[in-house]
Amino acid sequence: MFCLLLPELRAQQQVSGTVRDGATGESLPGVNILLKGSAGVGTTTDLEGNFRITATPDAVLVFSYVGYISREVRVGNQTSLSIALEADQEQLEELVVIGYGSIKKSDITGSVSSIKADDLKAVPVASFDQALQGRAAGVQVVQTTGAPGGETNIRIRGTSSVSASSEPLYVIDGMLINSNGNEMSIGGRGPRIGALSTINPNDIESIEVLKDASATAIYGSRGANGVILITTKRGRSGQGTVNFESYYGVQQVANKLDLLNAAQFATLINEANTNAGRTPVYINPDRLGEGTDWQEELFQTAPIANYQLSFTGGTEKTQYAVSGGYFTQEGIVIGSDFNRYSFRANLDTDVKDWLRIGSNLSFNRLSSNGVLTGPGTIVPGVITNALQFNPMAPVYDPNGPLGYTYEHLLKAGIANPVAEAREYESITNTSRILGNVYAQLSPLKGLALRSSFGIDGLTTKSNTFGPNGLKRTEGSRGEAGISTLEALTWLNTNTVSYDLNLNERNRLNLLAGVELQQFRNESLAAYAFDFPDARTGWHNLGAARNPQNPGNGELEWSMLSYLGRLNYSLQDKYLFTLSGRVDGSSKFAEGNKWGYFPSGAVAWRVAEEPFMQDLEFIYDLKLRASYGWTGNQSIPPYGSLALLTPFGEGVFNSGNGSVVFRGQEPLSFPNRDLRWETTRQTSLGLDLSLLKGRVDITAEAYYKNTTDLLLGTPIPLTSGFGSTLLNVGNVENRGFDLGINSLNVNRGDFAWNSAINFSINRNQITNLAREEDINLGFGGNILREGEPIGTFFGYVFDG
Repeated sequence: MFCLLLPELRAQQQVSGTVRDGATGESLPGVNILLKGSAGVGTTTDLEGNFRITATPDAVLVFSYVGYISREVRVGNQTSLSIALEADQEQLEELVVIGYGSIKKSDITGSVSSIKADDLKAVPVASFDQALQGRAAGVQVVQTTGAPGGETNIRIRGTSSVSASSEPLYVIDGMLINSNGNEMSIGGRGPRIGALSTINPNDIESIEVLKDASATAIYGSRGANGVILITTKRGRSGQGTVNFESYYGVQQVANKLDLLNAAQFATLINEANTNAGRTPVYINPDRLGEGTDWQEELFQTAPIANYQLSFTGGTEKTQYAVSGGYFTQEGIVIGSDFNRYSFRANLDTDVKDWLRIGSNLSFNRLSSNGVLTGPGTIVPGVITNALQFNPMAPVYDPNGPLGYTYEHLLKAGIANPVAEAREYESITNTSRILGNVYAQLSPLKGLALRSSFGIDGLTTKSNTFGPNGLKRTEGSRGEAGISTLEALTWLNTNTVSYDLNLNERNRLNLLAGVELQQFRNESLAAYAFDFPDARTGWHNLGAARNPQNPGNGELEWSMLSYLGRLNYSLQDKYLFTLSGRVDGSSKFAEGNKWGYFPSGAVAWRVAEEPFMQDLEFIYDLKLRASYGWTGNQSIPPYGSLALLTPFGEGVFNSGNGSVVFRGQEPLSFPNRDLRWETTRQTSLGLDLSLLKGRVDITAEAYYKNTTDLLLGTPIPLTSGFGSTLLNVGNVENRGFDLGINSLNVNRGDFAWNSAINFSINRNQITNLAREEDINLGFGGNILREGEPIGTFFGYVFDG
């Protein structure tokens, strides 16, 4: 007897349900739901935590969500499921990115502030550095110009240098980028665009600000001004997600200055003439009325908009995140705008269980129309002109230069601001490719060998043209310029790390690495004056009657670094960190190329002690202390060398007559003893979490002492030079940072968070290695012992 056994047929059925937090009952959006054994088949919950999926009765659904324990459920005959996920306390120990790795927040011994993507979205900005304002204690963000895409100055725990840069180091997905405006921006005749505006803020997942020596010493000679670590968004396993974000808004001047109108200005002129014994100019000033409001003519209501489309997803082995964005912003000053086109692709894949490779790649294209709003060398910026130009004069005059009015009664240097803004063209186009590729081997449990290679390539071009008739081009009778810059940084980082869990409450992490970096740029600029026909603009410099000799420049520097770090957690209560870096820089002469920058830190998690267990309102309490030193080598290359420059033509008289020749002369006074700035920093901190983590308080006191200050210093003219770069002084920064974050309401779809931070910094020059002041040569700025950097010296005005 033969019997044929047929497999039981299972009909597909629709299964729906809801996923909620097992403790609070709140719905969980974005939970990944996969059919076990079916790669890539699944769905995710919607904003209300609901889902729908087709499955057979014997299918097993796997529910997974960041911060929660994954759960498997067999479908059976159920068509409606109610799933509760329990919080995974181990995952809730948030990982914080630090130099060349990450660490549990509870194990941090240094001073680190974190800013998440949602915080960056709260403010529409062209550049992420603008969004940092007010987000972290001890971090000061000042936008040097209100122009779209303009540069910002960021100071972390005060200013510690004068001639060398005081800007922090930026690290994007492990790539150390160059944000030095003197090396990455064109020095043309138009306004300068910030190098960081090439980075799309919508691509950022989190930003960590490293402030004390324990956190920054791993970056050695570039850590004295703090470090800003940027992590971009990455893919996650689960069903692919398409996300589109957009906003649109308008900007306008918050408050205009209250200036004299035409009638008031005419009355003032009459009073001035009467007081001087002259006849008044205007017979009946009141008839002139309001006249021209130059601020109203110069400023506009300007739109700002952003559009972002992204695709994320992947399997357990491969994850991807691809995004494209467009940002546009018109300036509140007429004639100015900023546009950015951005693309990013991040990919991570497990080739083998022991081999993971990945890439981070972004391309950004900027286009900007600039208007000079700040101080000018020939005439002031357009805003200053708007505050000083004659309110009795109309904007346009058919008989005036270029059809504009150029009547001015105060002084000849004042220009019609509308003409200067509309007629002077300054267009800058910048392309930047930034990214790296990496491979990570894990031959043994806890052991990881990682190697990455990255590039940061920037190309920028600036075209400017000002026709004859503008106040700015009065002396040149029209001017045009073309400037280009090409800059390339490559970085190779090789690290080995080992995580050893001695037992459940004792952990050891070791890190060692070697890093090589090189930067090079080339610039070219050509200018021409006196154009008989303004229609050619910058498109034909050869049409000018007064062409100038073109100029070009090159610079290059390189670094070789060795780094290491040890983190040890004893009984989850006593934390120890030792880190250091050895840097060799081509910017210094033989004998001074190498510097060593170590640091140490300890922390005590008081909340883990037995005597704290009965204090239920204290969720966590940690005391921290750190000490170490970091360096600063952000000076132009070749500062220790003797440079030459052409001195033009000379005449040599001999018995056979005069001979005209060209030669070269020294450009700089060499200083073979030039060495690093060194900043030693002591920091004491307290981290307090109350009410089950709903209120977090961080308080820190610090002291920074910078020695061997790199400074362009006046020297006796008998040397043949007016100044040279020397190590001449010390600067100290003392301060206190306080940050309070709270979760006030968290019910259903409504959450209310608040963040407050407060900082005090006291800056003082403690040694100048000379008795007299150092005049910095601009705006009465001086350096004086006992005074802070940025002190002004001049007359005291009464009234």
